[in-house]
Parts: sequence; C-alpha cells; structure tokens
Amino acid sequence: MNPYFAYSISFLVAIGVYLLGWSNIYPTLSPVLLGFLGTSILASVVAGFYWNRKINIKFKNILPDRNIAFITTLIYALWICEFIYEGGVPVIKILLQQQYDYVHFGIPSLHVFIVTFSSFYTIYLFHLFLSLREKRILWFYAINLFAAILIYNRGMLMFNVVSSCCLYIHATKTIPFRILVVAPFILAICLFLFGVVGNIRVSQIDQTSYNNSTFLTHGGASENFKNSIIPNEFFWTYIYTSSPIANLQKNINNADQHVSLTWFIKMVNNEMIFDSISKRINSIYGIPHPGEHTINGSFNVSTIYSVAYSHLGWLGMAIMFCYILIFPMVYRKLNKSNSPFYLTGFAILVTMYFFMAFDNTIRFTGLSFQLVYPLIFAWLEMRGIFILRKSPQI
Repeated sequence: MNPYFAYSISFLVAIGVYLLGWSNIYPTLSPVLLGFLGTSILASVVAGFYWNRKINIKFKNILPDRNIAFITTLIYALWICEFIYEGGVPVIKILLQQQYDYVHFGIPSLHVFIVTFSSFYTIYLFHLFLSLREKRILWFYAINLFAAILIYNRGMLMFNVVSSCCLYIHATKTIPFRILVVAPFILAICLFLFGVVGNIRVSQIDQTSYNNSTFLTHGGASENFKNSIIPNEFFWTYIYTSSPIANLQKNINNADQHVSLTWFIKMVNNEMIFDSISKRINSIYGIPHPGEHTINGSFNVSTIYSVAYSHLGWLGMAIMFCYILIFPMVYRKLNKSNSPFYLTGFAILVTMYFFMAFDNTIRFTGLSFQLVYPLIFAWLEMRGIFILRKSPQI
C-alpha cells in the first residue's frame, strides 16, 4: 500500500516497454527526459521507504455491511437510467455492431457520479470480502465489477482490478507461490483479451469483420514486431503502455515554454484539480487550454507531466513532481485510520500513482474523485448520519 513505489514501477515499466522500439512513429527519448524521469523514480523510491517506515498502514477487518443489496440495486438502477438514455447497453451494441460512441455515453454530470461511486463501492466490497471471506459478498463484488464490462470501459475495469489487487496483496502480506506461478499466464490472457477488445472496436469503426492487423498500421508497428512470434493483439498493450512517454517527448520537442505567475495559476487549474471543475472554470472565463503535441493518430494520452510542460516547461514538470510527492502525505492526514473506508481510499490512491505514467490521474475525475468518498462516508458515519456497519469497526 505504497503510492511512491507504484509510481516508480509504472514509469520503469513504461520506459522499459518504450525501449523495445516496436513502433516507427515514436520519437527518440532525449537524455534530459530520461534523466528527469530517472531522478523522479529514484526520489520516489526514497519517499517510498520513508512512507513504509513512518506511516504504518495495517490491514484492518471491517464488520458486516447491512446495505450491500440496497446500494448495489441503487447503483444498477442508475446504470439502467444511463442505458435508457443511451438507447441500449454499450457492450451489447458493440457485439451487435450497432452505432456507439463511448465518449458521449451517459447522462451529463450524473455519469461522473455513477462511474466514480460505482468504482469506489466495488473496491470497498472487496475489502469487506477480505475481512469476512463470505461468498455472498464476493458475488456482490463481481456484480459491481461487471458494470465496467457492461459500459465497455476498459479503463474503469483496470482501475478496479488494480485497486483490488493492492488490497489483496496488503491483506495476505505474502503472495502464495502457486499464485506467482499462475499470475503471469493470467496476465498474458488478460492482455491478449485487452487487444481483442480493442480490435473489435477498431473493426466496428471501420465496419469490417474482426482484423488483428489493422491496428498495426495505426500504431506504426516495426518490422521487428511484425516478424516476431508475438500475437498482434499484444501490440495494443505495447501502444497503451509506451505511447504516453512518446507523447511526452513529442510535446517537449515542440511545445512553447511559458514561465509566469499567470501560467502557474493556469497549470494549477488544469493539472492539479478535477478536470470536471477546471473545464467549467475555463469555459466561464474563456481561458484557452494550452493543449499538447502528440504523435500521429489517435494516441493522445500522455503522462502526468506532458501538459505541465505545456504550461511552464521543465519548471512545470518539476512543480508537478513536487505535488506528486506531497499529495499522499496530505491525503493521509485527511483519511483517518479509524475509518472503515481507510484502506479503500489508499488502494485507490496507489492505483492513481500506478497509472501516472499513462495519464494525469490526479486531474482525471473518473479516478481521483473516488478519493473523496472514503472521506465523505467516514464523516457521515462519525456523526451517525449514515451508518453502513451494524456495529463499530474492529
């Protein structure tokens, strides 16, 4: 349960995958960028050891929840409202090759609440299962997890699974040998299916039958990859893992640098608070977003640093890293250890830091806003306004 180690692992993996050189559309990584990322990884490792030594996050069991069925029903009632608004269930529309635009799916404003609360509650249910080991709770966890499949949201599914894995590892302390043996095969299957789902989406857009070669063209696959024995479906994982680093380098190569108080305020608004809020502020005051330069194609996702560079150059990236170092310490003060939602909040925080190499997860409301629910529900329970447990936490 260490966000700093999660940050270090994610960037090490992203850089390592990038250096495989399987795409011809990527720029060469500069020594300066590698130096910056390497320094940030090293500093995060040091911060991680400090976190482990000074902040002892223990696994705590929580007592039964008396509202699981009611809240799950409420969540799915809201999903049904979204399906009615959409005119169908996204995954079914995809399978039937019907027109579906995932970008515009959902009831405006309400969709953010449904996605974030559903994810938070799914992770909380897994903590409850680890505490009680009841099959009934595991079934409710699976039902809530299944919502990400129904709305065809791979990101939401990955976030929930990674958060659940954090809780599982934290609860078990050590990973059984049989799981260490089986895990790589399960991971390979999941990554292969991730590529299959992506190919289905591309084939639907192109209105063709399933084709696992089309995406190779989109991603500029190198001859080394094409001639390898690696199934084409895994190219999706390569692109999703490495393209954010490519976009960061592309933006550094082409973006204008601004160093002023005005641009610092813009960066705070655009990069350090929920995007659902910053977008409205920009719209109300007519503030243009600096954007970023990205590689060709639809691969426009970048690391947490790219748009920070668009605001303040290398200074912006340094400020963002300082913010990354401070954020967990602040959240730890807010998320009290006697709260039954304490571990749920930190599992979400670790997941945020794990995906920072692939997006600005602090800005992304769909993930970062989940950190608010543990604080809200802890406050409600403390004042007896809304109590989930039958009796106090053990």
